[in-house]
Amino acid sequence: MIPDHIINQILDKADIAEIISSYMPLKRAGRNFRGNCPFHNEKTPSFMASPDKQIFHCFGCGAGGNVIGFVMKYERLEFPDAVELVAGKVGISIPKATSGYEPNRTENAKIHSANEAAVQFYHYTLLETGAASEYLKKRGIKEETIKKLKLGYAPSDWNAFLNFAKKKGIDVNILQRAGLALPGKDGNYYDRFRHRVIFPIYNNKGQVVGFGARVLDEALPKYINSPETPVYNKGSNLYGLNWAVEKIKEKDFVIIVEGYLDFLTPFQAGVENIAASLGTALTNGQVRLLKRFTKNVVMVFDSDSAGESASLRGLDIAVAEGLNVKVATLPSGYDPDKFVKEHGRDKFLKYIEGAADFFDYKCALLKARFKGNGVDSKAKIAGEMLNTIAKVPNAVSRSEYVKRLSQNLDVDPEALWIEIKKVRPDQRPSFDLGVTQTAETAKPVCLHVAEKMLLGLALDDHDFISHIRRHFKENQVREGNDFNVLLEAVCDFWNEHKTINMAKLINSTKNESHSKTMLDAYASVENIQDKDKCLKDCVKNIKQAQIKEKMKMLQQEIKTAQDTKKDSGYQAKLLSEYNDLIRQKVEVCPR
Repeated sequence: MIPDHIINQILDKADIAEIISSYMPLKRAGRNFRGNCPFHNEKTPSFMASPDKQIFHCFGCGAGGNVIGFVMKYERLEFPDAVELVAGKVGISIPKATSGYEPNRTENAKIHSANEAAVQFYHYTLLETGAASEYLKKRGIKEETIKKLKLGYAPSDWNAFLNFAKKKGIDVNILQRAGLALPGKDGNYYDRFRHRVIFPIYNNKGQVVGFGARVLDEALPKYINSPETPVYNKGSNLYGLNWAVEKIKEKDFVIIVEGYLDFLTPFQAGVENIAASLGTALTNGQVRLLKRFTKNVVMVFDSDSAGESASLRGLDIAVAEGLNVKVATLPSGYDPDKFVKEHGRDKFLKYIEGAADFFDYKCALLKARFKGNGVDSKAKIAGEMLNTIAKVPNAVSRSEYVKRLSQNLDVDPEALWIEIKKVRPDQRPSFDLGVTQTAETAKPVCLHVAEKMLLGLALDDHDFISHIRRHFKENQVREGNDFNVLLEAVCDFWNEHKTINMAKLINSTKNESHSKTMLDAYASVENIQDKDKCLKDCVKNIKQAQIKEKMKMLQQEIKTAQDTKKDSGYQAKLLSEYNDLIRQKVEVCPR
């Protein structure tokens, strides 16, 4: 667990507007910044980031939080990983405890440990096995590359690794959860990977999260990969990224290839700002991972139809995320592995330097597909191009691409603008934010509109806290009332820190529903000009509602007393209380 004082140091140094603007475009709007929300599809910006309070809030979908919460949601990270990522951005180092394999660690840690044991076993076995080493030698992979990337070999025995892991004291259930062992029909387990070359897959922090495994001959299936596990998601990792991160940041662009050998051959030839998409088109998760290190991408997929389709799918996703995308097209029949072997690093880099931007690449493909200059061909090309252009987040860039398309197709730009309005940008898919809540924290908070605004005023300016307290003594608010609970939390934070730092307040509030309500409350008063008048109106509204509620209860008691012929003195007492409430109501709301 990361100590609160370290988290608070990170929040003190982090500038929420600066960090969020590295993920999405923001425009200044008064004291705050606005933009299109990345957590739901919208055309009119409803997303707000406040440098003063160091929080974000979307008026459309209700998403909100501090900078760590934003990174969690955007990157789909667990809290500790998000804290570590933000810490890295602001130059704070988080101390890490290191230890060997222990039975009482978390499941994820145990899976990482099992993966490390697998790397150790497969790599040692490769170095001791001539057949697999010979195969890699034929593929041009040098021994220094094998050792640096910890390539391995899985023996043909059904339980070779399983026996090794048992000696290490690793539970077989953890091996199954890690995707390293499979259950047999007889109830016993066996190795998933057998008689294959092993490619360990690392996350960007250098932890082994999964494996790719290739046959040594032409048997099928050619590749077997780790399944989805608690630590591995294929669509959120890139092969080789951990080795390439520093060079990617240094050169400020990344070369994306498709497979393991497409990465290995250029990498050992000295092309070090490179990563592989694990045999698929780029995914949203992979693009968001890349955005941490660069906004410039050159894709080099196979020149066949499957490679072109992968390029187009990845291109659209990268464009929607605001990346500058180019595509390098190698000669027919070549992939990066084969090209670098036959023509070398320098010629490969010439193709990288000559990569076409996404507009020219896609336009050329579509013109080759829809041959001719007829109306039908132009309409089809325009439709496909506008689907991508509509995903460009920046309005100026989008306008320029429409102008280029107009000139390229010799079509009236006004016609293209009419068509682009029909395209649903769908820049980012809507998804479950994935916040794990207990029954307690998931319980909805019940506040009147006026209570919500009063809470917002207290969060906006601590001077309002004493005014609210003066108007509402403890006995005037229902016990257990959500407004009272939340106001108490705000007051306690103020008493301890003598300031209302929303980012730290949210971090200290472990109840998810309470945090969300506080954010909504703060956002509800953002644009109110006369906050003093708002305070008076809200107090009057709440007091009036409280009096009405008490009068309703007394009416029922009076009726019950009359129906049951209660003592006349008791009835007189109830009537006196009722008349007193009428007087209070007149005082609160004078005519």
